[in-house]
Amino acid sequence: MSSHLLLSEAMKRALEGSGILEVAACGEPVLPATKPTLFPGAVYGFGVCLNQEERQALFEEARARSSARFAEIEQFKPIEGLLYPIYWGKDKQFGARPYQHLQNPKKTGAIRLSTYSTLRGKHLACAVIVVPDNVAAERTIQKAFPDLLKCSTNKY
Repeated sequence: MSSHLLLSEAMKRALEGSGILEVAACGEPVLPATKPTLFPGAVYGFGVCLNQEERQALFEEARARSSARFAEIEQFKPIEGLLYPIYWGKDKQFGARPYQHLQNPKKTGAIRLSTYSTLRGKHLACAVIVVPDNVAAERTIQKAFPDLLKCSTNKY
């Protein structure tokens, strides 16, 4: 199974039993609305397959940037096999935030994946699930599979 499908399945497994269900990405806005909403929010995640040497290098690079959530590498555990969770996030208007995390934006808090030398040439997995409560869903997934990186406004 490809890494993005493994990531998506892991997210769904983490939400099982929490009462948070995936919902269809469709909506029926009524205009004119002050804040028209097309869809409920979403949760998304990034993962990457790493061997032990690559895992160590990514962990050290994140620590050097003060972007690691963990103090010890033992806390950076795979979801399944060699697939490691890099970041879980939530998005009220899904779609834009995952793209921002790939770039190195000015002022916006992001994980800035394109700036990590240890990720160059790696195939990153990304998955998005539309949910009615993105805050609770993100918290649930982070608890099940703790992610390595935290956002920063520092540009690299």
